[in-house]
Amino acid sequence: MPRLKLPALGLSIRNNLGNGGNVTVNVADRLTLTGINQFTKAPTVLGTNTLGNGIARDVTIQTNHLVIQDGASISTITQATGNAGALTIQANDILIEGKNILSSAIAASAPIIDKTARQFYGLPDAPTGNAGRLSITTKRLTVRDDAYVNLTNSGTGNAGQLSIQADQVSLDNGRIRASTASGQGGDINLDVANLLLLRHGSTITTKAGGNGNGGNITINTPLIVGLENSDIIANAFEGKGGNIQISTQGIFGLKYRPRLTSENDITASSEFGVNGNVQITSPDVDPNSGLIQLPGNLVDPSQQIATGCASHQGSRFVATGRGGIPQNPNQQLTSDVYDGLHLRTWDDLRDLSAYRKTSAGTAQTPPSPKVLVEATTWHRNAQGKVELIAAHSPTHLQQPLTCAAVTKK
Repeated sequence: MPRLKLPALGLSIRNNLGNGGNVTVNVADRLTLTGINQFTKAPTVLGTNTLGNGIARDVTIQTNHLVIQDGASISTITQATGNAGALTIQANDILIEGKNILSSAIAASAPIIDKTARQFYGLPDAPTGNAGRLSITTKRLTVRDDAYVNLTNSGTGNAGQLSIQADQVSLDNGRIRASTASGQGGDINLDVANLLLLRHGSTITTKAGGNGNGGNITINTPLIVGLENSDIIANAFEGKGGNIQISTQGIFGLKYRPRLTSENDITASSEFGVNGNVQITSPDVDPNSGLIQLPGNLVDPSQQIATGCASHQGSRFVATGRGGIPQNPNQQLTSDVYDGLHLRTWDDLRDLSAYRKTSAGTAQTPPSPKVLVEATTWHRNAQGKVELIAAHSPTHLQQPLTCAAVTKK
């Protein structure tokens, strides 16, 4: 079936006649439980219940979207000596919100009903059976507007175990809790892949009354955010307070305190017994790893910049670009394409006619330079002076003509 919407629904009940049966619901698209019966005022309930010594048996739900609102609930219950069954829910998205006669809930519990009903069904004043096990697997769990996910035993039995695996858990005035009146408090295990968010007085609580020990809270998530007086609590009355163990990369808003305050608290205390332990672990990260040691001797930046030309020297700066400039500022720069390459030719638009005038050239033979001849002997002349004597100068050679001989006009 693609969709299923349930009004007030009967329960699987056994009283001293054996065990109850299992309840299995598979809905492909959306399962919605809402409101109360207009005639009996009983809330809409999908689940199992035992009023005797038999076991209530198990409830298994698989759907894409699960919505519980306006006081409806999914539950396994014991109100006598038998134990409540296990409650298992698998859904991509779960929304629990609102309140009517009772708050909307997913619960495995052992409540105490009113005296008239106990006498009618022949029930003890307080149940002695144990609350069942509650397991939720989802991508997103949202609990808001006074709704809750609950393990509770108001009698002498023990609370069960609550396990949630999700990508994201968001509590907005919502509660996740496990409590007993006098037995052992139930344990809460939260494995959240992305974010655990608590807002507007939301709580995650394990609590034991009488001489029972408080249950343990184990949270594994990369990020926890607690705002507006939201708390994580593992308390007891006369017994030992439960232990809180949190593995995360970051906690924002929440802080460990020995007692509850008006702030966002993480506490594991006992009114008259021994306080529990709170352990918060984060990945071991060396803050110095990956850092580079900077040099101590700073370099003078003025010595690393080339000195430009002074303004009085008449220098200029020309940006040539990659292909010339447009013919005027209003035109785009165009280019010629050749074989996939953008080319631009250089056009010289100057008038060169004045430089193209020619005149007839005349060849001239330059005078031959005097050639120095090495002296081969000497003699003393009539004045008594020494004279160097060389052989006769060779015949003058014709010098080759060059362009240097052309007279420029």
